Amino acid sequence: MAYHHDVSILIPVWIVLFSIANGEPLTEVILKHGGKLRGLRTSFHNTPVNLFLGVRYAQPPIGELRFQKPKEPLPWEGVVDALKSGNRCAQSSAGAEYEGDEDCLFLDITVPVSSVSSPAKPVMVYFHGGNYIKGAGFGFIGGPLAVTGDLIVITVNYRLGLFGYLFDGKGTGNYGLWDQRAALLWVKQNIAQFGGDPDLVTIFGQSAGGGSVSAHTISQHSNGLFKRAIQQSGSLYSPFSWFTSERSVRYQRDIISSLRSRTNCLSSKRSIYDCIRHLPTKEIVAAISSPRMLDTPVYPAADDDFFLSEVDNRTYRNAEKYDLLIGFNEQEGLAVYYFDAVMYARDRNISLADGVTMAFIQDYLTEKCDIWFTPYSIELCVDFIIQTYRLDTAAGDKERAVRLVEFLGDNMFVADTVSQTEQHTKSGTSSTYAYYFTEPLKNENRLWPKPSWMRSMAGHLDDLKYLFGAPLLANETSTFWQEQVNASPSLKKTFAGSEESDVKLSYAMMLMWSNFAKSGNPNYPVALPEGTPTWPEFTADTNQFLELNSKHIKVITTPNKERLAKLRNVLWKDRDRQMDLSNSLEVRTGTSETGNL
Repeated sequence: MAYHHDVSILIPVWIVLFSIANGEPLTEVILKHGGKLRGLRTSFHNTPVNLFLGVRYAQPPIGELRFQKPKEPLPWEGVVDALKSGNRCAQSSAGAEYEGDEDCLFLDITVPVSSVSSPAKPVMVYFHGGNYIKGAGFGFIGGPLAVTGDLIVITVNYRLGLFGYLFDGKGTGNYGLWDQRAALLWVKQNIAQFGGDPDLVTIFGQSAGGGSVSAHTISQHSNGLFKRAIQQSGSLYSPFSWFTSERSVRYQRDIISSLRSRTNCLSSKRSIYDCIRHLPTKEIVAAISSPRMLDTPVYPAADDDFFLSEVDNRTYRNAEKYDLLIGFNEQEGLAVYYFDAVMYARDRNISLADGVTMAFIQDYLTEKCDIWFTPYSIELCVDFIIQTYRLDTAAGDKERAVRLVEFLGDNMFVADTVSQTEQHTKSGTSSTYAYYFTEPLKNENRLWPKPSWMRSMAGHLDDLKYLFGAPLLANETSTFWQEQVNASPSLKKTFAGSEESDVKLSYAMMLMWSNFAKSGNPNYPVALPEGTPTWPEFTADTNQFLELNSKHIKVITTPNKERLAKLRNVLWKDRDRQMDLSNSLEVRTGTSETGNL
């Protein structure tokens, strides 16, 4: 799952704007088909950097190509400018019908320029988060990471919402994942022209981007397109990451029925894809717009194409051949609390300013158990969560709210990450490294408010600021935005408050991630900063994580291991039953007990 409003403001976009504003020279690359791309030449920390922005990796998925797998881009003669990032993919927007465009399948490529001849550079390809309905790749400019690691960083736009994940049981669905695969294929075919090594590609992503990385590791269709995987706060190893539960099947069926009615396309002989292929963009975006992001049934689907139709332990074995770096943040649940529990309360005119009451817990968890777990007994499900997280023995409503946040984080992000980490070690043929990020944002400039009763902890998304090097650029970025751009106060504060300890943590993380991309081991080939402990491999015997914090980087064991195991072993036993239920509803063939989808 992912929660993402406009994460792009966290990352130093100034590199692009600065290079244009100061008339930096241009650079060109000849692609395999003979056409040229013209990019920008800028620098970071006195290292020259080439930027190629808005690079088209597939034909626009519009008109007859809507709800189709991406098509290879058409070749061209001469020079095409790659000086500006492409459109973000169509998505809902507060105060507007929608933002972005369906013509959105673009890459941004950051290439550090070596002063002497050097071997082909490793490549890191980033998939953004956003619950599969929001976000864009263009905000994650990779200059600091690329220069620190001496590798190429690529960010990707891919189709979102119903454009990317509408699944009627008859078509393939998963078009957003097919887009990502098309981007990886483009990289495989062309990155050597930029000085990159097509056989040394690492995919990485956060939240839904982490789930996307997980998807490619278990899909046979992505074999050979990358070598290593990094997943940050996202995985497909939980029942909630799949379009499989009865509730999500029903929900998307209702949406399909509504769209059929809107287009007067009631005959089951025509697929829903054909029915709405030419429906205005705004109507398709609006079909799933909801302030409660968990209310959108837009997930990867077991479609018997990108994935096997039977999702079980065999599905995940393909992932075991890839080296894996994986982890989560200390307070993942606050994002879920804000986007789901707070919205649930708001719909019922309930204030959560002073925490949550037991009456609220009972009502809210009753809904969640029905949606998330499809248990044999909703009452027993609610009681189990209350007892496991000691919600009934909290000192007060504020403490009870803190414990609810812990459950939401465990349930939506942490338990599945730990489950995948443990599963991955079984092969013994690839490396597994696990991290636990605990550094809170010092200026509390989050994309969702932190309640007064919640102490400062590392929340969902907070790791990205450090991974993409924002602390290294704090002063320059803040000054540039204030002088050159009519930036909001919130944006200006994003880069404020960084200390020397933040710079050190950011630098260490960029080295670890880039080392892993090069060798499958975050400890080498480049030596980590003095005093940084060796990051041990995660094994079933040791359960070792590396805690990442500006005050200390240290080796720990799996956080809350017993609680997570209990959550998985009791509530997640419904996974297989949900799969069986999904099959009994004949989702794959487009029929149900009540008729055609």
